[in-house]
Formats: sequence, structure tokens, C-alpha cells
Amino acid sequence: MTQLSRSAQTPSLAQSALERVVEHERRSFDADDAIPTLGDLIAWAVERIESGRDPQVKSPNSVSKYLGVARLWAGHPSPADDADSTGARSHIRRATPQESRVHGIPIDQLTPADLSDELERVAELGAGSLTHLRALWRKATARGIALRYITVDPAVNLRVPATAISPETHTYKNGASRPLKNSLTNEQLATLREKVRIRHPQQRLDMADLIILGTYTGLRINEANSLRWVDVDLGDQRSFLTVRGQVYGSGKTREWRPMLKRDSSRRTVPLPPAAAEMLRARQRGALDAQLHGASPGAAYVFPAQRGGLPDQTAARKAVRRKLDRAGFPWVTFHTLRRTVERQLMDAGIDPRVIMSVMGHDPATSWASYVDSKSVDVDVAASVLK
Repeated sequence: MTQLSRSAQTPSLAQSALERVVEHERRSFDADDAIPTLGDLIAWAVERIESGRDPQVKSPNSVSKYLGVARLWAGHPSPADDADSTGARSHIRRATPQESRVHGIPIDQLTPADLSDELERVAELGAGSLTHLRALWRKATARGIALRYITVDPAVNLRVPATAISPETHTYKNGASRPLKNSLTNEQLATLREKVRIRHPQQRLDMADLIILGTYTGLRINEANSLRWVDVDLGDQRSFLTVRGQVYGSGKTREWRPMLKRDSSRRTVPLPPAAAEMLRARQRGALDAQLHGASPGAAYVFPAQRGGLPDQTAARKAVRRKLDRAGFPWVTFHTLRRTVERQLMDAGIDPRVIMSVMGHDPATSWASYVDSKSVDVDVAASVLK
């Protein structure tokens, strides 16, 4: 192909190259339009995630995950008025944010080697969220391209290194080490159910029943916290709950939607007698409260502290505080889910029953012989004690 100019081989490419040069020269004279750093663009991505404007990050769990990764590994500062680190919540251990070596690099000077080296360094420190960190960088560099600061994405095709550190050396946000086998023994389970019932003097939102329900059902935390009373059937002979959707959004934008993580999450879960009795007691309390005036959250099993729709973020924080105070800093709500799965497996329950109760995706495991419609899940209730 004939070279039409020293800038490019075609008029359109030459024009584009000229525009980039002109834009670069203009910005060099405009102090208010300086080249942003990777950290500046990450701040833009974080603000977008927090405000719910990122179409790829919608669920409360995903938002919390990205914010945690941004502050722990991407150099994004934590809020100055973070109440979790002061006052009544200061007893909860927090993971120490790690300094990012690429946070302050101007976006037009950032290279793939910089990001690759940083990923390897973070992996050696034991981070378990490398894919989220890489995704944050991709959001930031895409913004840099859109603003014409760069034309080539330095974060594209980044390979996530294999973690050389064993899983038990990973830590949670509260600083507790994650065990290799993250499930509770029967003795630990009994102790946990007893300890979480103890109400702390500074406790505002009591999540004991939510945690106990998780130990009997293996629900995901957002599924459990979004339960409505119409989803719960407390019969004399058979009790069960149905997962149909969950609450999305934050603040005044919270609303229940018939939308779940995947289609297989829509399921019926049997309730052991102890779980059914706990919910009956809670239902009686809810009916008594309604006699003194209905609230928007009256239809929900676990309404917000002031009676509104369940708040997923507040619930996760309250669960974390409750588990820490109960002496189980290494336990998460997902640990309860793993524990239920282990109990079912140890009892020799049909794998198809386990998949139906847990809401596993048949497309990813045992797809060749699983038919969830032919499974009797009630057998699981006799095992979960």
C-alpha cells in the first residue's frame, strides 16, 4: 500500500493521527484538562458503579465486591467518614488496603507490562479478586479511549496469573483467614446458632433469624433477605419456601424484582421443623406489628430496620458484625450455604436433589442426567437438623 503521509497509510488514519496530536498539544496548554492517571479513571468507574449506572454491575454483591477491590487493591481511597472503622464498629477487623503501583501513572504512559507486573504482585500478596481488578482497569482504560487520551487499550488481553498461595492463606475484609474447607462442623453449627441469638447492646438490626435460616436452607444472602411472606408456606405436615426473585437497588430506589442470578435459582426449598418454627414465631411478631400500622416492609420476612423494604447492603454488614461478635470471623453467609451442601452430601442425598435445593446450574455440572422436575426435594428436610 502506498504511504500517503508520514502519519498513516490512508487519509482517514492520517486525519485521526493529526487530531490526536492536536488534542495532545491543546491539553498541554490547558491546566484544567491534564492527562488523567489510571487512578483518576478508576475513581470515575467506582462512582459509576456506586450510583448504579454501570450496566455490567447491578447486584448488591457485585457492587460491594468491586468497591472492596477498588479500595484494597486498586488504590482507591476509602470514604473519610466510613462509620465501619470508627465508633461502635471499630471492634471489627478490616483488611489493610495495599498500595497500588500503577494508580498514579498517567493513562497515556501506562503500558501492558505495568499492569501485568502489578497483577503478578497482587497475586503474590494473596488477593482472590484478580478478575475484578482486571475488570476495573478495563473500565478505566475504556474511558481513556473514549476521551481520546489513548488509542490502544493497555489492559486488553491481560492474563490473570495463577495464585501460588494456598486458599487457606487468603483473608476476608475483616482480616480473618479463609479456611481451606470453608464449612462448619455439626458442633460449630450448633455453637453458631446459639451465639448469634445473643443480642449485643450496640446492635441495631438483628440478623440472628436470617443467619439461622441460612444454616437450614443454604440460601444465598440476597435470596434469604428478599423473602416475602407470600413465598413462605408453613403447613402442619410440610413447610417450604419458594425463591422467586430478590430486592434490587439502594435507598429509595429499592424494589423487588422477579429476577435471580440464574434460572436454576428459581426453586422450592424444604424447611426442616426447626426452621419452620422459627419462621412461625417471626410471622406472629410481624402480624402483631401490622396491627399497630402497616409499613412498606410488612410483606417481607426480614424488613429493613425502620420497616422498609430489605436493604441488602445493610443486611450484609449486620450479618458480618453478628458473626464477628459470635466468635466466627472466618464464617460468611456463603459458608452456611457450603455447610448445608456438605450435610446433604454426607447423608448420601441424590445429587439431583442437592442441585435442586441449592439452585445450582445444571448446565455446569451433572447436565447429562439431571432432570430437576423429577426430583423430590422434601427428602432434604429430614437431613438438615
